[in-house]
Amino acid sequence: MVDDSKIEVLCERAGMRMTGQRRVIARILSESDDHPDVEVLHRRAVLEDAGISIATVYRTVKLFE
Repeated sequence: MVDDSKIEVLCERAGMRMTGQRRVIARILSESDDHPDVEVLHRRAVLEDAGISIATVYRTVKLFE
């Protein structure tokens, strides 16, 4: 069983569709000890899913606000 990140749970409760890429970004943010900017977040995300574009990260971060 995979534990959902706190961000994932909050987004799902708000009715947001959690795609695989959004889940990766949410998990990275939840597990970060720092406050990564979008560029750092993108670098970390592509290590898990090479298909995540910088534009996807920008849109997802905006959506999570």
